[in-house]
Amino acid sequence: MPDTIRKTVTESDIAKARNRLRVANLERDIIGDALTKIYEAETKGTINEPEKNQMIQPYKNDLKRVDAEIETYKKTVDLYELETAKEDLFMRFQETFLDIQARIEKIRPSLTLPGSNETKPTEPKPIPTKTEPTEQTVEDAPPREKPPREKARNKAEEKIETIREEVLKAMERLEQIETEG
Repeated sequence: MPDTIRKTVTESDIAKARNRLRVANLERDIIGDALTKIYEAETKGTINEPEKNQMIQPYKNDLKRVDAEIETYKKTVDLYELETAKEDLFMRFQETFLDIQARIEKIRPSLTLPGSNETKPTEPKPIPTKTEPTEQTVEDAPPREKPPREKARNKAEEKIETIREEVLKAMERLEQIETEG
């Protein structure tokens, strides 16, 4: 697997990060509840403003610490999920590519394209040497045959190019998300 697909976050790391994220979110909720109780106590007149300010300071510090932990764990989870999505995208692209390649290899033997390719180069050579009116008619016929073949090839190439562009765009989006996160 290429380095671009190799994951930087292991299964055990992601399990730990998810668990710690869950606990950190719970701790954040608990701190939020404590701060709410303090503000409610001030509103009821149980404590005054200086007492409230003194009481909320340790909770504010804890809240900052927990928010930083949540951010770190969330980035770890996001990185894992993005790398997994990138890996899945690569695998789907590879499967599609191999499927298309297998179909190409299945169709090629049934066609006599190499013989047609050999005939095509010999046809243009006699064209300048023979009389123009007869060859123009012959020239008109092969271009009519060539465009459908070229269109068939172009459709397959266009499909491959479209898939390739989609994969590249998705990978760019993933890289952008990784850099922003």
